Amino acid sequence: MRSVPQRDAGFAQGATLAALPRRERRVIIGRGAGAQGRDGNAVDAVRRRVRGNVMRVQRIGVLAMLAVLAAAAAGMACAQTSPPSRVGRLSYVGGSVSFEPAGTRSWAAAELNRPVTIGDRLWTDWDSRAEIELGDAVVRLGSRTGISFLNLDARTAQMQLTAGTVIVHVRTLQDGEQDEVDTPNLALSLERPGTYRVHVFSSGQMTRVEVIRGQALASGGGQTYPIAAQQSATFSGENTLRVVYAVLGEPDALDEWSMARDREEAQAAPTVTQYVPANMVGVYDLDTYGSWQSTAQWGEAWFPNVVTGWAPYRFGHWVWIYPWGWTWIDDEPWGFAPFHYGRWAYWNNAWCWVPGPRVVAPIYTPAQVVWTRGGSAGTPPAGPVRGPQSGPRMRPHVGWLPLGPRDVYLPGYAVSGAYVRHVNLANARDVNPALISAAYRRGGADLRYGNGGVHGAVTVVPRSAFSASQAADAHRIVFTRRGVLAMRFTPDAPTVTPTRRSVFGARLRSVQVPPSQLTHRPVVARLLPARAAVSFDRQQALIRANGGRPLSAMQWARLRSNTPAGAVRLAPDIAPASRRSFAPQGPPRGPRLPPHPMARAPRPYRPYGVAAPNDRRGPSLWLPRPFAPVGPAARPRSASPGRPTVPARGVNFAVAPRWRSAPPMYRAQTSLAPQRPSPMMHFRNPYAPPRSPPPMYRPVEPQFSPRPAAPPAYHPTFHPSPARPWHPTRPPRIQ
Repeated sequence: MRSVPQRDAGFAQGATLAALPRRERRVIIGRGAGAQGRDGNAVDAVRRRVRGNVMRVQRIGVLAMLAVLAAAAAGMACAQTSPPSRVGRLSYVGGSVSFEPAGTRSWAAAELNRPVTIGDRLWTDWDSRAEIELGDAVVRLGSRTGISFLNLDARTAQMQLTAGTVIVHVRTLQDGEQDEVDTPNLALSLERPGTYRVHVFSSGQMTRVEVIRGQALASGGGQTYPIAAQQSATFSGENTLRVVYAVLGEPDALDEWSMARDREEAQAAPTVTQYVPANMVGVYDLDTYGSWQSTAQWGEAWFPNVVTGWAPYRFGHWVWIYPWGWTWIDDEPWGFAPFHYGRWAYWNNAWCWVPGPRVVAPIYTPAQVVWTRGGSAGTPPAGPVRGPQSGPRMRPHVGWLPLGPRDVYLPGYAVSGAYVRHVNLANARDVNPALISAAYRRGGADLRYGNGGVHGAVTVVPRSAFSASQAADAHRIVFTRRGVLAMRFTPDAPTVTPTRRSVFGARLRSVQVPPSQLTHRPVVARLLPARAAVSFDRQQALIRANGGRPLSAMQWARLRSNTPAGAVRLAPDIAPASRRSFAPQGPPRGPRLPPHPMARAPRPYRPYGVAAPNDRRGPSLWLPRPFAPVGPAARPRSASPGRPTVPARGVNFAVAPRWRSAPPMYRAQTSLAPQRPSPMMHFRNPYAPPRSPPPMYRPVEPQFSPRPAAPPAYHPTFHPSPARPWHPTRPPRIQ
């Protein structure tokens, strides 16, 4: 009989005794080391049991640790794959406008209310215009313009302008937010709210920046160039920039259209911002197509002006947009904000839209709906059916139901628990936070929905029409009330594999394909762009392998890890102090662009109360002279007797003779009438009536020094006429 070693006895009596039952623990402690020889078999059995329990505890600990690590990895993957909370909205389409979805290399006709996100490209042809609304900013495109987004989220709006003209109107700019326009030779940071116009010439070697209101900072060629309000700067070159500063000229047709759109938004803003956040995308059209009313159950709600039989998420179609998946695009001109934010309720036999809290930042969702359970797999719900698809051999179908104000929204795409909580609290007023967490843990099982009992709330279409992005109303399958009540709903997205028509929408047809050298140019960027969109072919292959189910968080993370970032040339960053420095400075020293031989000289801008420069003006033509140099060595010009002293200007302007025609790069004034108020008054206050200029543009009589005691020697009989005061830029009248 083998005895137990002393170290084994000590091991059994040590910390591992806690792993044994209390009776066996008492036996070992009572026997001691002397009893081992008398009852060795029992001690061996106890020792084997102790070791088995220890190994079992160790295995449980290892498995628990692996589970924790797996959960952490899944959480990190969900956090990385959570989609952006902000998108752009294609709010205006005029003329021939082409659209290239992210992850594809084909163009289709742009459609109203389509969400615009990272990687999407837009092109406007001749005599065409478009508008993209970003919530706190608006981007308006002129003719022959190509633009895309390198990054777009709650804090960053990074645009890639490869050709053409854009006008960016920044409504608000909070701390930490960054708006940037990247061109082939410079990166323009929009530092303050205002209106900015950027034009990239067709060669790609020249960019003109005009700051109508606000302040901007251009970075390129290893230098930075601050641009103040009412200034224009033309940059040429790539590695070394040459800049020419000027003042703004008269507004053209694109400026007038942009100002008209701004006035429309300004008229609707006071009413809309009382109920919804000001930076919610697509809310400025609600005041025109509906009215706000107070409801006893939901508070303030918006009632649209619609026809009888209308229901939410019925007049439109579904498209596949990366990374959300199936996204609703409505046909109504106001159909963006009510279908991607807030919830729908049925009140007094009418549908109304109930937005989220006004003080919470909005979070974009592809659609606030739940899906019918089993419909996409080909199993029809219980109850009789009428319509063209009725009968026992009804084709596979897909149905959906709009969420109510108290329903929990569980996205069909891979997200984290924190995202689910935030997206519900931002889009619903009366949802219970405890119910959100419980629904997320259970995966949406056994949830009841407020609009499930509303007649006509459910919309069902064939599966083929759903995947082909066809109009839902034209292919709707009508169920009886008993059949609708028997339906079961799930937050899981339908198991339908998207096709190319699902990405481009119903307007997939031949369009004007823009030149590739104008739309895919590399640009200079100061901010690091986001990763490019995953190719649609790779998405489609994985979704088909999953049986039509959406990809998991780990699959999305694996796809994105192999996707490179946008192709840009990063400009060297600068210190924050110099980035915020906008003191009046002259253009940087170095080579400058010579004046164009056919260019008109821009009329210098004269602030309120500042005397005109000492330049002579002829009877019909005024040729201004260059201003004094800027810097510590600058001195005011000498004043003649009886004339005021004119201070040195803070900006050098490019001066060229005035001719009959002017190229577009200068945009100088073409009228020779000297004393007319400048039309730039609309830029200073775009919401003011066109015929009431602000006081700063009204002519002001200059202040003169006292008349000298003796008249000039060369004019012994000179006396200023009391009826016509003497002007410093007008020659004296000889009597």
